[in-house]
Order: sequence, then structure tokens, then C-alpha cells
Amino acid sequence: MKMNMYPSLVSIRSYLSEQFFSLHRTAFHDSLWARLIGKNTKLAIFPEQAPQKSPNRRLVGTKDILVEQIVGTFGRQNDFDYKFRPLKKYLRDRWVNVYLTHESNGWSPIVVHKVGENYYVEDGHHRVSVARSLGIVYIQAKVWEYPINVKPPRQTKNVPCPEKARAKVFATGEQIEASQ
Repeated sequence: MKMNMYPSLVSIRSYLSEQFFSLHRTAFHDSLWARLIGKNTKLAIFPEQAPQKSPNRRLVGTKDILVEQIVGTFGRQNDFDYKFRPLKKYLRDRWVNVYLTHESNGWSPIVVHKVGENYYVEDGHHRVSVARSLGIVYIQAKVWEYPINVKPPRQTKNVPCPEKARAKVFATGEQIEASQ
């Protein structure tokens, strides 16, 4: 016997609209609080050092990725916060439709760009938002990957420290010679 998770007196769309506005209110309150304490709640933007049309990027293909590793966007920074909660009221209808699509047919893969261990959404912001609200751990994504240009650490010479020798003498209680 399948239990109806939606109240019987309310349509599915109005229930999902309330879910949307609950996320929206929480995101709004968090952003106000964050401003007071000097914290940033904006969605990260795709890094400039990994240009989207880079010849070094490669298509990994479609795979399941962790939703929590999706940290940013290409251009929807003002529509969602860093937890992919909606910031604008006009996103409601699309968000509700994406939710309903998931319930009936499932989703097509989102499009993300991977830099290091982080993913940035090009297409699928609403799907990521709904996935997070439902507690979905993995989402299917078409992944573009960028190499990380890690600079090798600088080589330094080991130079003896004169204070270290004096500290050793002081710690052991030996006499310091006049030649030092």
C-alpha cells in the first residue's frame, strides 16, 4: 500500500509551491544573516583560469556525480544561493515543473564542468536545486573536465640557522664560546 505524502486537501502543485517558497524564505533569511556577520552565501562562479572554450578541456561523458560537489555556476549566481536554494520568486513554476518531471519521468543529465573536485553547472540549475531539496545524493551529469594547472613548489636551499645553534647551547646549559 503506497501512502500519499501530499495532504489530500491540497493539489500537488500548491504543495510544491509551498515547498519552493519555504526554500526561498530560508535562503533569503540566511543571506540577510550572512550579510550581518560578513559571510558570503553566493553561488561560486566558474573560475576564470579555466576558460570554457579551453582546448585542454575534455568530455568525460555522462556519469553519476555527488550533488554536494556541485558548488557553482556559469551565469546563474543571482538565481540560487550556495546551497542551490532559489533566490527569485519567478523561478517557482520552472522549479515545480522540474520536481514533477522527476516524479514522473526522471531527468535528463545536467551539464557540468569539473575543475579539481568541484563541479560548475552550465545546464540544470533547477534540477540540482530540486535534487538538494529531496536529499538526492547522486545526479547524472554530462561532465567536461579541465586540467588543474598546479605550479610546482619552489625549491629552496637549506641554510643553517645561527639562532638554532645558540638555542641548542642554551637548552643544554653549555657555555657559549667567545668565538661564536
